[in-house]
Amino acid sequence: MKKTKYILNKRYQLREKISDRSSRKTWLSFDLFSEYKQQLVIVKLLPFSPQMQWEHLKLFEREAQVLKNINHPRIPRYLDYFSVDEEDGTGLRWFALAQEYIPGQSLQQLLDQGKRFPEHQVRYFAEEILTILRLRGSLIVPWKSLKPSNRTMAVGRKCYTRSRTMKILSK
Repeated sequence: MKKTKYILNKRYQLREKISDRSSRKTWLSFDLFSEYKQQLVIVKLLPFSPQMQWEHLKLFEREAQVLKNINHPRIPRYLDYFSVDEEDGTGLRWFALAQEYIPGQSLQQLLDQGKRFPEHQVRYFAEEILTILRLRGSLIVPWKSLKPSNRTMAVGRKCYTRSRTMKILSK
């Protein structure tokens, strides 16, 4: 599909593919219109193809709509939702969701590296995650997965969510 340096919607320059599933691609990208010029953002892409389940598009659109209306300090900001017609000859249309980027490693990556957390820290993470789950539950947004590979952490240990993933970040 897309490749590095490709510009979507005359605004988002693809930098690095961070997830490549058959149903969705996720790119770390530059927001060329940000006040800091080339601020990093996440762009999720969903192809509209014959193999796509209609339910995937409905969930993707609902995710974008919910994120657009949320203003919460633990949820990365919604930036944009748009569609792109593919120019590589496939004729596919792609739907895109752009969100604020929050750096960090997944909890699974840290565990694989041998990182262990004391009980008080695990309790704190659980409380942070439950706070976000309560908000998500009140909005009737489905959680697809709560597995460790979808939790991301960085120095300081504040918990954030990014659509269906969570991050732990600095204070």
